[in-house]
Amino acid sequence: MMPERMQTKDLRVYFGKTEAVKGVDMEIRPGAVTAIIGPSGCGKTTFLRSLNRMHDNTRSARVTGHVYLGDRDIYNGGMNPVELRIRVGMVFQRPNPFPTMSIRENITFAPRRHGMRRRSDLQDLVEEVLRQAALWDEVKDRLDDPATGLSGGQQQRLCIARALAVRPKVLLMDEPASALDPTATQRIEELIFDLKAEYTIAIVTHNMQQAARVSDYTAFFYMGELIEFGETDVIFTNPKEAQTEAYITGRFG
Repeated sequence: MMPERMQTKDLRVYFGKTEAVKGVDMEIRPGAVTAIIGPSGCGKTTFLRSLNRMHDNTRSARVTGHVYLGDRDIYNGGMNPVELRIRVGMVFQRPNPFPTMSIRENITFAPRRHGMRRRSDLQDLVEEVLRQAALWDEVKDRLDDPATGLSGGQQQRLCIARALAVRPKVLLMDEPASALDPTATQRIEELIFDLKAEYTIAIVTHNMQQAARVSDYTAFFYMGELIEFGETDVIFTNPKEAQTEAYITGRFG
């Protein structure tokens, strides 16, 4: 399984008459982690959610421009949103396991809906993705217990495993550790590092130290605009734009 590139060209997102994302051109590179940083309300999450068409059901939202997954335009190329969300998985800020389902059922729910029926295949998949999410050893003896019985950090790793169960090419993460304690946050960061060899990963984070630790590339957003994009080491040590330097050094944000 090879990770896939995503790219935006003149991407704009509107809510009514308000332009929340303003003409963003950006590449999210395969086999790497791209961090998206910026102050609250700057368009980070709006941008991320546009990458798998999560604004489709928001009545006031309108998206223009282009988002490419590989060579296909996800808005203008006839790509079905269901197909897209198989290939572009999403992990949200707060862990959201299906509350009425077991650990096992959380993993197998989507694969079953997409046609996987053989019990042995499902069993193998559960173990595979829980190992990928560094959770197998902690839950292997209680797969049929309610997912809500897990700790917050374990629930978030389960949500990551659930996203991986449909074998996506891209993994989007919206502040995946912001609701977790420092120990659970470290586990999530280690997991992101391990997963990047197999997945294209974009992560929104308000924590600049986290961005510096986990990412290969960083995009700084401000007021809906992409101010600067480049290798993380360069962005954090020698930014080109004064706004980027002011944000990173804590002069605003």
